[in-house]
Amino acid sequence: MTFQSRAGAALAQWNQEHRLALITTSLLLAVQLSACVPARWPSADVESLSLLKQSPINCLLVDSAVWKSEFAAAAKGQGITVLATKQDGASLAVFEAPGGAALFTLTARAKMPIEHPGEVLGTTQGVWPGVRAEEKGAVQARPSSSPWVDTNSGFLRFTRSVTPPATALWLANTPPEKTILGAERYIQAVADAAMAGARWVVALDPGYWDLLRKGDEKAVAGWRRINAVLKFYEDHKDIATWPDFSGLAVLQDASSGALMSGSILDMIAAKHIPARVVTPERLPVAAPKDVRLLLNIDPSALSQEQKDAVRGVARKGATVLSGPPAWKMAIPEGDSITFPETSLKQMEEIWREINGVIGRRNFAARLFGAPSMLSNLKGDPTSGKLALHLVNYSDYPVENITVHLLGKYKSATLITPAGTKKLEIYDAEDETGIDLDKVTDVAIVLLEVSTVN
Repeated sequence: MTFQSRAGAALAQWNQEHRLALITTSLLLAVQLSACVPARWPSADVESLSLLKQSPINCLLVDSAVWKSEFAAAAKGQGITVLATKQDGASLAVFEAPGGAALFTLTARAKMPIEHPGEVLGTTQGVWPGVRAEEKGAVQARPSSSPWVDTNSGFLRFTRSVTPPATALWLANTPPEKTILGAERYIQAVADAAMAGARWVVALDPGYWDLLRKGDEKAVAGWRRINAVLKFYEDHKDIATWPDFSGLAVLQDASSGALMSGSILDMIAAKHIPARVVTPERLPVAAPKDVRLLLNIDPSALSQEQKDAVRGVARKGATVLSGPPAWKMAIPEGDSITFPETSLKQMEEIWREINGVIGRRNFAARLFGAPSMLSNLKGDPTSGKLALHLVNYSDYPVENITVHLLGKYKSATLITPAGTKKLEIYDAEDETGIDLDKVTDVAIVLLEVSTVN
């Protein structure tokens, strides 16, 4: 046996033993890691656990410097797991208790072990979700001309598409410093991750936490709303983990910006155009079905096998839009997760070309009257049902939303934290129309197809 093969065998054995150790540890915890609804918890005061009554949060991440065994024991008695953490730059190591071996580490985006994920895969890096405003309060616009919504959803949708469904995907970014946020902003952070099949690690700003511990009426009411949205997504997590559904596919990987916020996928989402991510590596072995348009972001980076696979998609009837060299965005060095302002003109030119091909085509669903919202369409491969996820990134309800769905549907149900409601559907030429009176924070429209689309 060669040195390389011995080393490979040893590494494989270590990986297997490491996975078994993680599984064994997970079984000993009050809650298995994959089922954790996590939150950063700034206190090891047993009394603070009273805030978690009727909350779906069942996993607390406590800094090792303040971690206490009596707090962990009290939490376990309530079915809550307490994990210790240690921050090192952008990395957050997570332990069963201080001094032990790390169960997993939440890293910078570029350092995530996407190819070898464990029970939990995650990062501490994220933009803070919400409609971006200029200094004087005016809303900024994206290159797509829509209001600029800061979101992590494009990055998370890519990551979710390349990791096993059983792997929990965590986003552990923290609120802006020196700011006391309202409940709406935390709800947006929860939903921004959830509609991509991930979990945001709840983290309250110090000001909100202090108000909550003091029993401030507004803070307590907001905390109830935050927990209601957390429970909403946990109750419907099977729907949130369905794969993305669309006749538009984006061929993208880390080298073409998939780990960045504000990528081409985010620009498309800002126009309420559903899309699904396909990686160049997966294309030859798992070519997407029913694709009408394939955006080939960086053709020069494809291998011959991958180029042949692109041609195979075209032979099945799809239009292939291959980006010119000008489409290749320079990925910022280091741990940056957004493109610099100097790239804005290039992004505008890229969007102009993409939008010229997309036009007003309906790739599965189109939304009207929802400029401050983002949506994500998911489909269940088994039942054929679709789920349209809606997230409001403004601080006020969005009213009078119209949805046009490609094809014919026999029923539509609106699901919100407040309950469910059957929606009236109507014909709109070759499409099905649905009108929504109002979305306050989040909603899911569950759709049953009457004709195969």
